[in-house]
Amino acid sequence: MRTQTISFPDQRSLCAFPAARSELEQGISELNFKHGYPVMVLIGGVIDADQADATRRAINTIAGIAEDLQAVIICGGTDMGVMSEIGRIRGLMHYKFPLMGIAPEELVAWPGGLQNTKFLWWGKRRWQLESHYSHFILVPGSQFGDESPWIVDTATILSKGYPSVTILINGGEISRKDIELSLEVGRQVIALRHTGRLADEFSRDPNHSRLITVISANDEQQIIKVVQAALSVNQRD
Repeated sequence: MRTQTISFPDQRSLCAFPAARSELEQGISELNFKHGYPVMVLIGGVIDADQADATRRAINTIAGIAEDLQAVIICGGTDMGVMSEIGRIRGLMHYKFPLMGIAPEELVAWPGGLQNTKFLWWGKRRWQLESHYSHFILVPGSQFGDESPWIVDTATILSKGYPSVTILINGGEISRKDIELSLEVGRQVIALRHTGRLADEFSRDPNHSRLITVISANDEQQIIKVVQAALSVNQRD
C-alpha cells in the first residue's frame, strides 16, 4: 500500500493510494483511523451563482455540525464547487474534524505530484486537490464517478458502529450515482433544496425514496436538527 504526506502551504495531509477496493480498509488504517466515527458523505458539484448564498451557508452549517460531533466528512477532494467550499470553511474556521477527499488519482494534481496533462486524454486537465482536507484516498479511475463506489465503501468502513448519512447539495449525474449507491447500502440521504439541480429535482418528486429527506438549505436550525438526528449515537448499530 503506497502512502504519502502531501505538503500544502498551510498544512500537511495524509494520502493513501489503494490499487483495489480490497485494500481500502488497510489504506484507511494507514491514515490513522483506528475506530468508528459518525460519517457524513457530502456530495455535489459546481455551486450555482443564483443559489450560492444559501449553498455556502448550508455548507458552513454542516461543517459546524461535524466539528461539534467530531464526525468525518467524506467529499470529492478537488478545488471545485461544494468540494472546495467545505475545505475552505474548515481552513477558515480552523476546524479539526477529519475531512477525507476521495478522487481518481489520474485526474488530480497536488504539490509533489503530477501537474501536467501529458497522460490525460485530449482536452482534459487535472483538478488541484483542495488544500484544507486532512486526508485523501486517491483511487484508480479514468473519469470522475469512478470514485463513487470507493466513497460508499469508505463511509461504511469509517462508520463501523456509528451512524452515517449522505448529504446532497445541488449535484448532477455523478451525484445521482452516489445517491443510488448510498440507497443500496441503506444509508439515509438528506437533500438540500434551494441549492439547484438534482437536490431541487428531489424536492419536486413526491415519489422519491423514503430514505431521502428533503429540507431547505435556508433553514439552518432544520439542517442541524435533521443531520444531528441522523448521526445520533442512539442510532449506533
